[in-house]
Amino acid sequence: MMGGFPHHSVPDGATWAPHHYYLGVLLAAVALLVVWDDRSQVEPWALLVALLAGSFAFALVWRYYAVAGAVLTLAALGIGLALPIVGPFWQSYPWVGARGVAILGVLVAADDALEHAFGIWTPLDWFWRAWLVGAIQP
Repeated sequence: MMGGFPHHSVPDGATWAPHHYYLGVLLAAVALLVVWDDRSQVEPWALLVALLAGSFAFALVWRYYAVAGAVLTLAALGIGLALPIVGPFWQSYPWVGARGVAILGVLVAADDALEHAFGIWTPLDWFWRAWLVGAIQP
């Protein structure tokens, strides 16, 4: 769907390609798992649900229902970003540490999702095209 929403009907032609969306989700998930058992009976399950829902939408829904997949991906990322910033579970954690890593992971995933949804310039896609792809492809 060039020119409409989403900008790419299938991100880079393959949703299972090694997108940095998945790297960001994995980074946020690692931060989440590090703090999972810090407080008994209070688990950060909402962030896990947001990460899983966003990944499901990006990998499986977007390919077949582009608008729904893009909207669900972006909504899940929005929730996933808000939770470590204002969520009650994360308030006892400093910004530098697991909380910051969770936020960074969601932002890395959002960089990829925003580029595919809106066709806008994003820093990590620029870095990939300008510096990395030439170094790894003949």
